[in-house]
Amino acid sequence: MMASDAIPYLSLMGIIATVAGDASVKVIQYPAELTVIQGENGTFSCETARNQHNSNTELYWWKQGESGFLNTKPDNRKIFESKSFHLLNVNFQDSGVYLCAVKRQEKIAGKGTGSRLTVHVPPTPLKIFPRDSETDSSTPPTLVCETAAFYPEDIKLIWSKDGNEVKTGINSTKERNSKGLYKVWSSMEETQPVQSGALYICLVSHISLRIPAVAKFTVSEPNPGFYGRMTKLSSS
Repeated sequence: MMASDAIPYLSLMGIIATVAGDASVKVIQYPAELTVIQGENGTFSCETARNQHNSNTELYWWKQGESGFLNTKPDNRKIFESKSFHLLNVNFQDSGVYLCAVKRQEKIAGKGTGSRLTVHVPPTPLKIFPRDSETDSSTPPTLVCETAAFYPEDIKLIWSKDGNEVKTGINSTKERNSKGLYKVWSSMEETQPVQSGALYICLVSHISLRIPAVAKFTVSEPNPGFYGRMTKLSSS
């Protein structure tokens, strides 16, 4: 097997780690990587070789970079079983590497080398609204589409008017906050006369969404001004 072939194999089967010494125990931890959508649940597993497990074996979990075992901290989002650790209602702050350790007679006998948890955060709900300055017919009307904070960074946003994609007059800004989440503001400047009933759509695609998220704005009055109503947002 070539070295390049070994990487996906390890990702699927987990990683075996052995601590040197007479009391060392082979520990199989899996998955090596886990990606979940915020709000869903994640499960990590850790096992010892069959002939090395006995009644004196205890399994502990911790998160890399944090002190103390997770098993010893009361938290109703964390469920521990004999070979597994379930993390419920995952949020972005849960991202990181989780490790297991096998203890025998109060001593660490073996360790896993970690399961990396990546949390995808959807950019929903979307907001769509006219820019506050649009109050008279002398100013070209502009709509703004705003996402919620999301992760990872890659995102696609498309504007349309009455079923036709709008490619001009678009200006988008992306920012990253202190928590590592991203947010996008996209404005669409209308250059054509606005008619009553005109439908504007902001459509957003992101890896965390099963189908694109949609925000709609329907003009209830023609210019002057850019008055309208925001219809119910559709997203998933």
